[in-house]
Amino acid sequence: MASSVISCDELLEEAYRIADARGLSALSIRSLAQACHVSVGTIYNHFASKDKLTTATIELFFRRSVFDGFCRLDVHKGFVDYCEDLYASLVMVLDRFRRCWLKGAEVLPAAEKNAAHLREQQILNHALRGLVEVYKNDAAIRTDLPVGFDTKRVCRFTFDNMLNALHAGESNCPILFGLLRRTLYNA
Repeated sequence: MASSVISCDELLEEAYRIADARGLSALSIRSLAQACHVSVGTIYNHFASKDKLTTATIELFFRRSVFDGFCRLDVHKGFVDYCEDLYASLVMVLDRFRRCWLKGAEVLPAAEKNAAHLREQQILNHALRGLVEVYKNDAAIRTDLPVGFDTKRVCRFTFDNMLNALHAGESNCPILFGLLRRTLYNA
């Protein structure tokens, strides 16, 4: 990447490599410019601020780590199977993100933390919409569920409980998934 003409994708790839190797705290406009052999101004031509760069890099991490594998609807996979696979993937991804990418994150400016948090919320909302689609396409789910067990509520309940378990550091959710299997499907 020794040329002065560099694409946004090339910059983002290098930003990803920096954050993956040394953590988000090591990612700066200057460090990226040095790694790409371009001027600081070149970076600013693609990313208006460091928080935009950080947010785009985090988004790339989660897109590669989770969403590329889970954003395709597999009509042969049931809702609970999908949730179990998603949860197992999230456990591994979040562990890696915390260990590698968040090294020294306490020094990140508040604007970057806020931008990352906003992007995290957008990603979580996207994941919830994906769960709704998987649920709607699971033909094996009972049609005689009790009142209040509509698609969005069941998906929100499932997703919230998965997030709570992730936050608590649980490696799996056997009770949640067991209850969902017994409730949503005929035995």
